[in-house]
Amino acid sequence: MRFRVRITHKTEADIDATLQWFHSSSALAAGEKWLRKLLNCNATFKANPDRCSVLLESARFSVPIRELLVGNSRFKHQILFQVTGQTVTILRIWHSSRDELTAEELME
Repeated sequence: MRFRVRITHKTEADIDATLQWFHSSSALAAGEKWLRKLLNCNATFKANPDRCSVLLESARFSVPIRELLVGNSRFKHQILFQVTGQTVTILRIWHSSRDELTAEELME
């Protein structure tokens, strides 16, 4: 089964902010590597998003939220998404060092 992947405006802003951080840190090669890893996750979302675990904090939200981790221990990001029918909606890309998300920060 193939899933359709949809990216929210908040996700686009998260990607832009992260790439801007790499740029301001003079780490352009690392930013490009991070973006490639992020784009490679698309195959998981299209083919088998249910292989990703449900976020532990998901009980606080009205729908199950899944996560896919990208990066190493220092630069680990959570790709937070939900599956509705055959659509995967990427809700946020959240750095693991940040505070937990609130419902307002997560949903559009």
